[in-house]
Amino acid sequence: MSGGQHQQCIACGSKMGTFIERISDDRYGCPGVYSIDRCVSCGHMSTTPRLTEEDLPALYSNYYPRREIDFDALEREAALVEKPLAGFRRWIAGTDNQGHYLAKPGQKVLDIGCGSCLSLLEMRRLGVECWGIEADPNVRTIAEKYTLRVHIGNIYDVPFADQKFDLIVLNQVIEHVPDPLAMLAALKDRLNRGGRVVLAFPNTGSFHRKLWKERWINWHIPYHQNHFNRTSFALLARKSGYDVERIRTITPNLWSVLQLRMSREQRQEGKASNTWSESGDPQKPPSFIQKVRNVAVSRGARLAGVMMGFGNRVLDAMGQGDSLLVELRLSATKN
Repeated sequence: MSGGQHQQCIACGSKMGTFIERISDDRYGCPGVYSIDRCVSCGHMSTTPRLTEEDLPALYSNYYPRREIDFDALEREAALVEKPLAGFRRWIAGTDNQGHYLAKPGQKVLDIGCGSCLSLLEMRRLGVECWGIEADPNVRTIAEKYTLRVHIGNIYDVPFADQKFDLIVLNQVIEHVPDPLAMLAALKDRLNRGGRVVLAFPNTGSFHRKLWKERWINWHIPYHQNHFNRTSFALLARKSGYDVERIRTITPNLWSVLQLRMSREQRQEGKASNTWSESGDPQKPPSFIQKVRNVAVSRGARLAGVMMGFGNRVLDAMGQGDSLLVELRLSATKN
């Protein structure tokens, strides 16, 4: 870990000052107290003390959830992508905050941090050629079962070296990366001409972040190393040689459910949350999604879900949603 003095902002180079003095892991109970620094200019935020790539394997293997894979649930979830009105259902639920849904049949797509491989199975059903990268070695079992092209490791290993891609997707990944500039740089040579990078990550400019303050679920300390807003990520992208083609907010209704549950818990440093220990990791479907569906059929939950969904879609239209979806292309001068 590196800590001590405030770092310079990675997005604009300005000074960083303390924004939250004490914050800890309120999901999985990793011990330790951190703080969050905020740039005085663009508002970019970072976790301190900073982690390095070398710190990550032990952190994730010791504290991040590892579960048995429910293959039946995974297959059922993947099959939904072909159902009538699938896109509309994703929009209502806010689950279209994932870049792989922008892929078109016949395109070549690399999903970095493909997790349970649900995205790869969905893309395969939609006629997209897909590859994945995942750090968790447990995912090898899924890849082998479904003959998916998944590299266990990271982008710096230069996997699939002879392949270039029309679309590179990072769904809820870039905020975990200690050095986002290095990550974005590593993607540039992997794109076909005219290719795009699409990233989804939490938005510190959101209504929910301002409402819940230190209790916002997407601080997710210390796993989230960088905390972006619309302005700071656009600056970072341009610094890395990309043009921002489109940027918008999309709020998963599931995040709002979790936020309400977490707000009722008494947080204790070094103690895991009941919400997450019971439910698993929401970024790694499908078992968590299945449990939420089971809850959603309870009395009154459907109406509450509709109202929550409506509120979230309004926030998204105002640019105040909880997750940013950003589409990048290489700058014309860099192509």
